Amino acid sequence: MSHKLRVLLLIVLSAPICKAFQIARFPQVQEIHPTAESKTAQDQAFNARKRLLMAAETAQQLKVAASNSHAPDDQAKAAAAQQQVADAQKDAEVADKKSKEVQSAVIAPQDWSKIQTALQTKSSDYESKMKSNSALATMLVLAGLILAALSALAGFLKKSIAAGILSIVVTTVVGIPKVFPITQRAEYYRALFVQSSSLLLQAQLRLNPTLADYNEFAHDIQLLAEYETNKFPSGGDVAQNTQDLIKEIAASTSGAH
Repeated sequence: MSHKLRVLLLIVLSAPICKAFQIARFPQVQEIHPTAESKTAQDQAFNARKRLLMAAETAQQLKVAASNSHAPDDQAKAAAAQQQVADAQKDAEVADKKSKEVQSAVIAPQDWSKIQTALQTKSSDYESKMKSNSALATMLVLAGLILAALSALAGFLKKSIAAGILSIVVTTVVGIPKVFPITQRAEYYRALFVQSSSLLLQAQLRLNPTLADYNEFAHDIQLLAEYETNKFPSGGDVAQNTQDLIKEIAASTSGAH
């Protein structure tokens, strides 16, 4: 009886859970590279910005360590790391300049509208999934509390069968978030929503966008899709994946982006 009841509950709850876990598929915006040099220049600029971010992060860590220890060796390492940041900054500026030079053509309005439409669609989808996962998590918590109270009341009134059934229901409801990381998904979709909304605002404010702008935003859209599908934190490590996404988008973005 208890096994059948649990299966029935899972069937009843499967609809909202499946809806919350469904990943929408949208047409991807492809980068536009008239020449091989254009793609090479963009990749070099991306890699240079990534090296700059990594150098800055390492320098900050060494600076904190030197500040705490006051050791000459640590201070020397921090000073060397700052110099590496300066060198990486120069390399990134040179790479950005070259990327913009070979991708300086103004993009057509209809092509730029594809960027804005894609970001608007993703932002709306992430917001919807953020709200549905958050609502589902809240519903399960409230249902667990109410059912636990009813189970206790049934036991107090010596309604053993009702208390047993309610106990099974409580166990099933409370166990769902342990199997499906609903709360973590809500947090992660919030991060995706924030990033996509920020990119959308930047795209809307961009005047006379160039081919370089288009390709940078197209790459950012591809990153959002990748982090939703291939890099979704199945283990619940939302914070790390969110930080990785922010770093990837920052590396994909030039100083003017």
